[in-house]
Amino acid sequence: AVVGHVIQKAQEATRRDGSVVVRLRGEGGQACIEIEDDGVGMDAGFVSERLFSPFDSTKGLAGMGIGAYECREFIRSLGGRIDVRSAPGEGTCFSMMVPLGESNAP
Repeated sequence: AVVGHVIQKAQEATRRDGSVVVRLRGEGGQACIEIEDDGVGMDAGFVSERLFSPFDSTKGLAGMGIGAYECREFIRSLGGRIDVRSAPGEGTCFSMMVPLGESNAP
């Protein structure tokens, strides 16, 4: 659900001829899921002050403003974190780091 939410928001922020790229890699005992778009982007102030604030929506009555907050809190509950790089007019990259679990493989 978290990955789906971030992909949906990336698609909404991107022009029809733009792109959304999803990457997965292992990094130091963690899975890193990156979702990057070349959409409208966000300024540093928005990312640091509003992006993860619950009930703060840029969509007026069309949104509740809890999606990014819930995503971050779920990833944190797994012992992970979300990092965001973004710039207006250049796009956004969400990097979600989640600890890898113990393997039960024989």
